Amino acid sequence: MAKTGKPRGTLRQKLGHAAIMAFFGAMWLVPYRLRNRWVGACLRGVLGRLLGYRKRVMDNLDLIYSDMPQDQKLKIADQVLDNAGRTFTENMFPAQFQAQNPEIKLHGAGLEAVLKAHKDGRPIMFYSGHFGNHEAFRAALFKHGIKVGGMVRRMANPYFDVQYKRMLDINGRGGPVFEADRHGTLAMLKSLKTGTALVLLLDLAVSHGIAVHFMGRPVYCSVTAANFALKAKALFVPYFSMRNRDGDSFSVEIGAPIEHSDAETMTREATKSLEERVHADPGNWFWIHRRWKYRPPSD
Repeated sequence: MAKTGKPRGTLRQKLGHAAIMAFFGAMWLVPYRLRNRWVGACLRGVLGRLLGYRKRVMDNLDLIYSDMPQDQKLKIADQVLDNAGRTFTENMFPAQFQAQNPEIKLHGAGLEAVLKAHKDGRPIMFYSGHFGNHEAFRAALFKHGIKVGGMVRRMANPYFDVQYKRMLDINGRGGPVFEADRHGTLAMLKSLKTGTALVLLLDLAVSHGIAVHFMGRPVYCSVTAANFALKAKALFVPYFSMRNRDGDSFSVEIGAPIEHSDAETMTREATKSLEERVHADPGNWFWIHRRWKYRPPSD
């Protein structure tokens, strides 16, 4: 699991962490829903332009939806940036997020299979993409006694890195967290084999893996999630943690499990399920990502 011991860093990093925590403290004083709406509006407006996020979203939409009317793409961009801002401030305080969202709807073709796997002690390898807010999924599963863990990248600031991993624990309601390195990968697989429920996201830009088409464009995709499912004999199942149109509530769908075959075939099926969900609700996907940064050579 990711280490959360006493961090060691420079004075500049310590001061930077203090500034971040002061900001978090100030944000805590703002009422929950007002805070989320305000940060969402900031990122949807001037802040999103200053950070270059709006341009990146529009560039990606132009790449994938070249024939879509401009006003429709602008509307999607507004949804994407608003969701990103709300998600950021919601995830500052995951315990409060769960307390404010006690009735998240959990449904889908794979729900019964997930509940049965948990009851039987079978490992569950969830996969998904950057939809809505991932914490809604974890909150909904915890109501059924399922703690979901995953893999995170180490933060550049060691002081905030420790704080962030503690936040992910949600006072004991979160599953194990592993660092995205060789040691963390091996530890994650070992944990999965014991019957835990873990998640990996398949829509990250990676420079190696298998070549797949995502949204009609060639990209690389990691086969790690499918490999883990095969090695641990785990249920391999998608989830979609979607923000509802009111901006405040969520709906979490558990998709149909993918049958075990081989890692490449399973990864292609998984990628297709993510692609279908993006097309169905593009405003709920994180178009800020540079998903098409690394492209396989053309045939």
